[in-house]
Amino acid sequence: MKEVPFDPANDDIMERLRNVPAFDALPDSHIREAMKAASIRRYDKNEVIISEGEFDNQVFFLIFGDLEISVHGTVVGSLKRLGDVFGEMGIIDGSPRSATITTRSTALVVALDDTAIGGMGDVSKIFTQAVMYRVFAEVLAVRLRDANDHISELNEELDKLKG
Repeated sequence: MKEVPFDPANDDIMERLRNVPAFDALPDSHIREAMKAASIRRYDKNEVIISEGEFDNQVFFLIFGDLEISVHGTVVGSLKRLGDVFGEMGIIDGSPRSATITTRSTALVVALDDTAIGGMGDVSKIFTQAVMYRVFAEVLAVRLRDANDHISELNEELDKLKG
């Protein structure tokens, strides 16, 4: 993994961030403010980004790449879209990582450090936290909806098996 601080003068990264659903409605000045607590990380294929059971204070936004999600060694999903978010649950409730995220290709992510957000000035901190929690709410709502759909499908299959 190679890590560099977020550089607001990097037009390529700014353009990609403008297209992240969490940031697409924000002016560049707000994106730059939110990213003061961020770094850019480049991972090679087969590198672990986060490990199940570990603690840390970072949330990640996928810029490009193909990531595998596994729980207890079983692949349960993937992340491939610009702006896919992961690592948010530990930030919300302080719990250990619930999954391992491994790269299946070269990947670029924005890593936003919750501890660094806490060290920002009051206005920047409040603004950045508001943006992040909006993102978290949207992500968790989609995941809950998907989980409910999956449970419904499983219940239908169970009912068919019961005959």
